[in-house]
Amino acid sequence: MIEVAKARFASLKAGGMLPSPQGVALAVLELTQRHDASIQDLTLLVQTDPAMAARILRYANAVHGGSLRHIASLTHAIVFLGLFRVRQIALGFSLVDHYRSGACEAFDYLGYWTASLAAGITAQQVATQAQCPPDESFTCGLLSGIGRLALATVFPAEYGVLLQGHLSSLELRQAETSSFGLDHAALSAELLEDWGLPEIFCQAVRYHEIPGESPFPPGSRTQALTNALHFSAKVGQLLNLDDVQRWERLPSLYHAAAQLGLEDTDVPPLVEGVVRQWQDWGRELRLPTREFSDIHSLLSAPPPPGEEGGQTGLMMMPMRLTLLVPSPEHLRRLADALDAMGLALDLATDKTTALRLLQQNQTDVMLVELPDCGDAAIRTLYELRATEAGRQAYCIVLIPPQAETQVAKLMLAGAADYLLSNYSEAALLARLYAAQRVVSLQGAVRSERETAIRSSGEWARNNRRLLREALTDPLTRLHNRRYGLDRLRHEWSFARHSHASLSCILLDIDHFKRINDERGHAAGDLVLAQVARLVESSCRKNDVVFRYGGEEFCIVSPGTSLREALRLAQRIGAAVRQEAFGPPQAPFRVTLSAGVATLGTDTEDAESLLAQADRALYAAKTAGRDRVMAARGEHP
Repeated sequence: MIEVAKARFASLKAGGMLPSPQGVALAVLELTQRHDASIQDLTLLVQTDPAMAARILRYANAVHGGSLRHIASLTHAIVFLGLFRVRQIALGFSLVDHYRSGACEAFDYLGYWTASLAAGITAQQVATQAQCPPDESFTCGLLSGIGRLALATVFPAEYGVLLQGHLSSLELRQAETSSFGLDHAALSAELLEDWGLPEIFCQAVRYHEIPGESPFPPGSRTQALTNALHFSAKVGQLLNLDDVQRWERLPSLYHAAAQLGLEDTDVPPLVEGVVRQWQDWGRELRLPTREFSDIHSLLSAPPPPGEEGGQTGLMMMPMRLTLLVPSPEHLRRLADALDAMGLALDLATDKTTALRLLQQNQTDVMLVELPDCGDAAIRTLYELRATEAGRQAYCIVLIPPQAETQVAKLMLAGAADYLLSNYSEAALLARLYAAQRVVSLQGAVRSERETAIRSSGEWARNNRRLLREALTDPLTRLHNRRYGLDRLRHEWSFARHSHASLSCILLDIDHFKRINDERGHAAGDLVLAQVARLVESSCRKNDVVFRYGGEEFCIVSPGTSLREALRLAQRIGAAVRQEAFGPPQAPFRVTLSAGVATLGTDTEDAESLLAQADRALYAAKTAGRDRVMAARGEHP
């Protein structure tokens, strides 16, 4: 499927109609792709566009959050951000400036950018949960929906027809694929890849609207970023809606927050901070943003008078529903409501299509509309329940009020619950909540969907625990090898593109086997944990420290030269020599050997940088241990 999307993107790109940066932003992209690009060259180029220069200064000061003195110099701002991130910022703001209107009358260009801006700011705010740098997350969030703008730009008339159909998000993606050969999410991913954003962002963007269908392992950085972009997009949509529409979207917002590990009490202050920055940046970019006097009230108050609102306390776990509703209009309304809750849907207007969908997909709940409780309706239920997926699914029948007196017949035929056709949203949510409890008790949901979630707070805590366990070494409580190597690849990619320095240090506890043999494995485990704490406390905040394996630790040091990395390794070695390790009643001394390598022109990839550090470590041990060696023959 992805290869088909790539082929279709190549043909669209060849047509020359896709959105692209222009003017100085285009020159910035071209300059930063050169290996000989310098900070001075980039500063001179940005200075030719006063608006861009002002935005980069503003952005640099926003990123450091006041932890440093105010950045007043454009050169200092570019040094602080780095070439690669300045390139991303220029790209995003250029697209905002040059695609504020267009030929697709049904596409709300300013509304799109307003929501995208909020999504970018939110992605920056939840970067910790996404395990990504805040400034890169901003650009990714801002451009995560760029495929929608691209379709409106390349196919203004055809895409306008689709938008005027007021399709649910699921139906719209299907219609886009049918009409244009790929949907807007796939097109967004291809555009970001073409513009040189890191692969992890492109992968996350491809699945961020349907995170439950992503192929990424639970706890991985890519899945965390996918969930972060999903939540960010929900915030962007929420802030662009009126009160009634916004209330209807609240359940799905809290659901997305829980997937990211945010509890319900975390959401209001987070959104409040997003709104403040959103309004400031809206004025800067001349985008229409709304005023909100009380975010907490907005996200927790009862629904507006006269409206039946959803219940924020009800969190739908990501179930899959098969809907059989003969009326296309009714099916669309129902799909809109369920899609807003983050539920995966399979839609059918006839029994044949429903049977085919049940054969193709595992489903958790069937919602079947029947005209009555007669023999034909009974046969329909029997046929649906005869499939393997139908037997396992929780079945809700939707019937007219006059058929309620005979609903027992449908229960005997396999229905688990019923809903009258004049249902309220509260009644629909109650049926789904009951279905959720039964599905969870039966263990019918797959992978991370298997846990029954009774509240968003409980689910958030479960997600945080899952992420922590997946990325943490249980003995030393450092990041594990999987996380560390992932970050090494990411930092290598950033350093290569931005011409920044990057160092890698491998540390090994000398004669560790002797400790295990002479003092026991319990003493060895204690030493590993003690050394890990000392190494971590000796490093800077932006250094990545992880257990590489056995008695080896690794430090990834962004923005660090070889000489600085050598001094860091030497300080750690000296600190270890001065400490006593093991149990308090029988302490003893240990030493470390270290190998240091830094990014050079001959470093082909992250793995080769690690291999250089490993060779330097071997040289240090061969030379007598308790020393630091560099891959390029230097020593402190």
